[in-house]
Amino acid sequence: MANPQIDRLSDLPDALLSTILSFLPTHIAARTSALCHRFRYLWEASPSLALISRALPQPQTDNFIAMANRALLSRNPSHPLLSLHLDVSPCVQNASFLLSLLAKARSLDLRHLTIDFNFSNYLPILPIIFTIKSLTFLSLDRLFVFGNFQEFNFTSGITLNCLRSLSLGFFGADTTKLNPLLSQLSSLEDLHLDISGMSGLNLSSKTIKKLKLIITLSYRKLDAVLSFPSLESLHLETQHGLQSLSHIHGEVPLLRKAVIKLHDIHERDVSAVAGLLNWISHVEELNLHIKESPDVKYAIPILLESEKDVPKFSNLKHLDVTLCFHEHNLAAFIMMLHNCPVLKSLKLVHENRKRKDWGSKLPRNADGNYRYAYFRNLHLEEDHKEFMKFLSKKCTSKRQARK
Repeated sequence: MANPQIDRLSDLPDALLSTILSFLPTHIAARTSALCHRFRYLWEASPSLALISRALPQPQTDNFIAMANRALLSRNPSHPLLSLHLDVSPCVQNASFLLSLLAKARSLDLRHLTIDFNFSNYLPILPIIFTIKSLTFLSLDRLFVFGNFQEFNFTSGITLNCLRSLSLGFFGADTTKLNPLLSQLSSLEDLHLDISGMSGLNLSSKTIKKLKLIITLSYRKLDAVLSFPSLESLHLETQHGLQSLSHIHGEVPLLRKAVIKLHDIHERDVSAVAGLLNWISHVEELNLHIKESPDVKYAIPILLESEKDVPKFSNLKHLDVTLCFHEHNLAAFIMMLHNCPVLKSLKLVHENRKRKDWGSKLPRNADGNYRYAYFRNLHLEEDHKEFMKFLSKKCTSKRQARK
């Protein structure tokens, strides 16, 4: 039985204690300085700082600045800083103060930088961010002035040669302004864009292997061009239909995995959905989640454009689909499955629209459930027979069930 009087914590080395404290927001870790003399300065050596002023009451603004001074500006150069998260309230969004914090972080060979606040003008601090050459991860959220990036010259002074992951969230942007930046990030492999109020979508990069693109709102229909010759994984999500992607094209020859989440889909989006599926038809793994708009009054075949060819997924091995499987959608989906010759696994989840006239179900599965269907090992003959039985079935609407 362990002796309750033994102080195991005090036996740990300072470096390990500092690492443990790094998992706490800095204003919480700072409170450990009151524990004992040994802990008085340990939090200042944490390899990860989360300077979040929003978590503090308004009167403690001065305390936040003092904390930032101790943890960062007065930091001992012998204490490496691997990660910095800045989320400051408007009352401390002073450009000179932020510049001083970033300059100090740059001198400490910072690896991960996250800035998450609505700063009215990012332009003064962008030049110093783009010269932190040790960065491997950079996240800038709520860039409400991104549309004014023509004022910033991307073609000079950028030294982010080690940057592998970039995450940007912005409002009201023409994404073509990103291409000069992307062309200079020679090590970039992972790109995450969260866009609202988009006025253009034209992106290209020779190095990016993983792309996550979330489109919240667009002002008009766009012909999207996404050219990523090294792209292997795509996550594309739209929140308000596909009005922002009336047509999508571009070079993605190595794409193997795609996650597509389309919300608020209308009849006007059918052509865009079909175009998107054709664009990624060479993938090996596809997760497809389509949610029709509550405004849709009658069942429409979302997956199939009238009088057009069904997408051919010649390499598709794993398919996961969440959809309202009314009779039109199920018929279109089964037509699509006939064009998946090497499919190994299939998972279907029925999203019930709760409409009295076309609230449909999947064919009953082995568990007697109409809500989902799961098939695996379809490349084996016995399992493939069960799959073929499924293909011969028709969906059942609530109206048909009552008959």
